[in-house]
Amino acid sequence: MLAALEDKPGRVVVVDLGGGVMTVVRGDQSQVDALVVVVEPYPRSAEVGRRLLETAAANGITRRVVVANKIADAEDLAALRRFLGVEPDLVIPADRGVSGADRVGASPIDHDPGSAAVGVIRQLASALLPR
Repeated sequence: MLAALEDKPGRVVVVDLGGGVMTVVRGDQSQVDALVVVVEPYPRSAEVGRRLLETAAANGITRRVVVANKIADAEDLAALRRFLGVEPDLVIPADRGVSGADRVGASPIDHDPGSAAVGVIRQLASALLPR
């Protein structure tokens, strides 16, 4: 489906892929400009993230962005760094605005546009725009 999209200047397509490395292993990397790897401060999440980063590098995806998600405190961030083995590019804090949005079926930006998490997500969106 993505291959059928016409390549137009200024077009940005963001795709949420299923978790795990197989999507990157099987996919066609010729159309991938950047890979965003979102990890949470738990060993299993970090392990999948680490493997995904290694697989992406081996498949020629050079622009990789690591996002630490749901980070409650410095201990969470330190644990994630230890588990993952790399420094996250962005850190999205644990944020009640996000969980509140989920409970009412709204997007975080509509529910609480001034929340700390939404601020970091805005930074991520800006970082992904074509340069």
